[in-house]
Amino acid sequence: MILPLLTALSGRSHPRSAGEFGARLVGAAGLIYDAYAHLDLAASVDANIATVSQGLLFRVEAILASVAALLVLISRRRSVLVLVALVAASALGAVLLYRYLDVGSLGPLPNMYEPVWYPEKAYSALAEGGALLAVGYLLFSRYQKR
Repeated sequence: MILPLLTALSGRSHPRSAGEFGARLVGAAGLIYDAYAHLDLAASVDANIATVSQGLLFRVEAILASVAALLVLISRRRSVLVLVALVAASALGAVLLYRYLDVGSLGPLPNMYEPVWYPEKAYSALAEGGALLAVGYLLFSRYQKR
């Protein structure tokens, strides 16, 4: 059911292998969870404001992750996969940075230091890491064969 949908959306042939198909699904699932978690948490962090609120940043991340999830499903272009990897890496990097370091406010960004792991945050980090690994697999396995 999903394979014909991917083919119709991309206008291209079926994924070249089961590994590619699985990596695309894992990447999209990780990014979708990332989007869900950020949207779910956005209202609870709206009060953390410098020039920009943390809630706004979470909503922007949710939009970027949603678009990236769609792109990983429908595009085989290397440049698109690099952008998707950057979305996943930036989300994972931010959660790890603000979990372990109190960097304070950075320019217009609020201080988002939060030195605890709670389930939604931990699952989001795992989903972002999984998405990054899956997209990395797509990037490197595809071009190693050529």
